[in-house]
Amino acid sequence: MASIKCRCGAVSVAFACEKPIHQLECCCVDCYSKNVWAYKKASAPLPSGVTGVHGEGKPLDLRYWPNKLAVTGKEKLAFNRLRDDAASISMVTTCCSTLLCVDHPFYQTNAVLTFPEFCPYIGAGELPEISTRAFIKDWPVEKYAELPPKPGFYLTADGPAFEPPGPETEAACAPTFTAFANPHISADAPGETFQELLAAAGGSVESLGLPEGANSNQLKAKAALDCGPPGSLATEAS
Repeated sequence: MASIKCRCGAVSVAFACEKPIHQLECCCVDCYSKNVWAYKKASAPLPSGVTGVHGEGKPLDLRYWPNKLAVTGKEKLAFNRLRDDAASISMVTTCCSTLLCVDHPFYQTNAVLTFPEFCPYIGAGELPEISTRAFIKDWPVEKYAELPPKPGFYLTADGPAFEPPGPETEAACAPTFTAFANPHISADAPGETFQELLAAAGGSVESLGLPEGANSNQLKAKAALDCGPPGSLATEAS
């Protein structure tokens, strides 16, 4: 089975399979912020290709695993979110501030998110190719035009929107909206769920109080609404 370890090796997480169940390239400000925060908290050098400035370099590599985690070093787990109203919760370590995995309501308790560029896998072998991008409107327009073309989506108040528009892009992005609808392993698989680990740690989730990144499409949409007629732009779901 595949696994990850924190930077100092005190905490390890074994997954219930050898390959992720889904993958995306992510352009969102929040994925970038939570990982850069963890590295800066530990005074660790950022991974190769990560500049520390959102919108430079390339979008992040996101991989999702079934929500059953066999953890050693559970006494060193803590949980936080970027801001009070942030939907996602990060599982981090108190020993070296490694971000291990993330939960979000969209995953319906069936998966957790990981970031192999920041916390590499052990025993996963060659990873599946990533064919789609998420939250593409968070990436600066001029920088996005420099990236290799891929089907992408972003969220609006009316649901997902796709670029380039058309049924082919919608079909390519469709797995993201169905990948978490059902469990990917049996209920009696070894390990504990993210939610069980959070409860065992006392259920406390620290708010880091970090501002939403300036490139956020949600912030830009809100600003446009404040300046324009009602309904002129829809906001991205957080």
